[in-house]
Amino acid sequence: MAEISDQIADFHVRLGKLETLVSQEKPQKIDSNIENGLEFILAVLALGFSYYGFGLPNHYYQYLFGSLIVLSLYHKGAFPMPKNLPEWVLMLINVLVVSILLKLVIGGGEPRPFSWLSYPTIEGGVTSFKLNWQETNAAKWELPLTDIQSFFLIVTMFGAMIGFSFLSGMTSFVLIILAVPSLIDFNWALAMPGMIAALACFYLQGRLK
Repeated sequence: MAEISDQIADFHVRLGKLETLVSQEKPQKIDSNIENGLEFILAVLALGFSYYGFGLPNHYYQYLFGSLIVLSLYHKGAFPMPKNLPEWVLMLINVLVVSILLKLVIGGGEPRPFSWLSYPTIEGGVTSFKLNWQETNAAKWELPLTDIQSFFLIVTMFGAMIGFSFLSGMTSFVLIILAVPSLIDFNWALAMPGMIAALACFYLQGRLK
């Protein structure tokens, strides 16, 4: 009986070690030429459609945040680290696509929200006069919308990193509201396919094969 008990105890010890090894192992992405080619095709389509739908990034903040987001995805293991030249090219395309897509939330420029504040002036004599409208100082004031959007994007990302969903949810809602005036300038007939291709490409890169 003592020998059987020792064997059972040894079996449980071995089983515990096996469970520890299995839990520590991370499933790796299996390379597939077809799926890798599909990823690259979708990335190129996403870049092309996004370029013609949204245009080039209009502020260096978009390149900065796009690079940080993509690099963090690779660092966290959401995307497999590139091992050859095509995968490095795919990584660069990812940065460009995300930078362009960030025009959805940042890059509103410096609009003049009070440009309508003007006062009338009269030129000429009594019989022949001309009415003109002169801008006030308030009408010339420019709102640094891109900086404001970037600030809220940083707060949103920070809230997501620390798991504060209420903060990230509120700031992302503000981002959407601030971005509404810019959305009407995009060519949605091309922008929407670009967004769909980008989502499909990111899904294929992030899922386990």
